[in-house]
Amino acid sequence: MPTSAFFAVLRDVAKLAAAAADDVAKQAGKMTAAADDVAVLTGRAAVKTAGIAADDLAVGASKMTGVSPAQELPAIWRIFRASALNKTWLIALVLLVDALFPLGIQLALVAGGLYLAHEGGKVLLERMGWASARKEAPLTDEQKIRGAIATDVVLSLEILVISLTVAAAAPFAQKLAVLVAMSALMTVGIYGLVAALVRLDDWGLALTRAPAPSRQALGRRIVAAAPKVLQALGPIGVVAMLAVAGGIFTHLVHLQYPHWVLAFLGDTLVGAAIGLTLAGGARLLPQRAAAG
Repeated sequence: MPTSAFFAVLRDVAKLAAAAADDVAKQAGKMTAAADDVAVLTGRAAVKTAGIAADDLAVGASKMTGVSPAQELPAIWRIFRASALNKTWLIALVLLVDALFPLGIQLALVAGGLYLAHEGGKVLLERMGWASARKEAPLTDEQKIRGAIATDVVLSLEILVISLTVAAAAPFAQKLAVLVAMSALMTVGIYGLVAALVRLDDWGLALTRAPAPSRQALGRRIVAAAPKVLQALGPIGVVAMLAVAGGIFTHLVHLQYPHWVLAFLGDTLVGAAIGLTLAGGARLLPQRAAAG
C-alpha cells in the first residue's frame, strides 16, 4: 500500500507538472504572438510617421545651424533628453484621452497640423519678402534649443497620435508597447542622425589627416559638402513641415490621390495655403489694430 500510494502521488505530480508545462507553453505562444503583433504594428506606424520623422530630423538639424561648435553636442543631448521626457508624458496623455475622449485625438491632430502649417507659413512669407516690419534680433543658442524642444513636442504628439490610430484595434497592452517602441525608435534615430549631421565636417576633417590618399580625398569632399547639406536642411524641413500639416487635413477629409508623388505635392500645397493664411493673418491683425 505505501508503495502504491507513493506511485499514485508521483503520477499526480507528473500530471500537474505536465499541465503546468502545457500552460507555460501556451502562455509563451501567446506572448510570442503578441510580440509579433507589436512588431507588425510598430512597422506600420513607422511607415505612417516617416514624413514626420523626416520633418523632425530636418528641423532638429536646421535648429543647430549657427550654434557654436563647442555647444552642438551638449545642445543635441539636451534636446534628446527633453524629447524622451516629452514622449513619456505624451504617451500617458494620448492613452488617457483615447480612453476618455476619443475625439480629442482628432482635435490634437488638427491642432498640431495648424501649428506646423503656421510655422511653415511664416518661413514662406519671409522667403517671399513679406517679413515682419519689426526687426528681430538673431536667436541665441538657448533660444534655438528651446525652439527645437517646443517643435519636438508637437512632432512627438503627431507621431504618437498617428501610431495610436494604427494600433486602434489592439488591446491596451499592445497599444502601450507600440507607443513605447515608436518613442524609442524615433528619439534615438532622429537625434542620433542630427548629431551625425552636425559633426559631419569634423569627420571629414579627421579623414583628411588619414595616411591613405583615398581617405584624404573623401575627407575633403565631406568637408566641402557638409555646409551645403546643413544649408539644404532648412528648406527641406519647411517642405516636410507643410507636407505633414497638409497631409493631416487631407486625411481628415479622406482626400485620395492616384499616386504618392501627387499626394506629396497636394499635401504640401494644402499645408502652404493654410500656413500662408494663418501666418499672413497673424501679421495683418496687429497692423490693423495699430492703424485703428
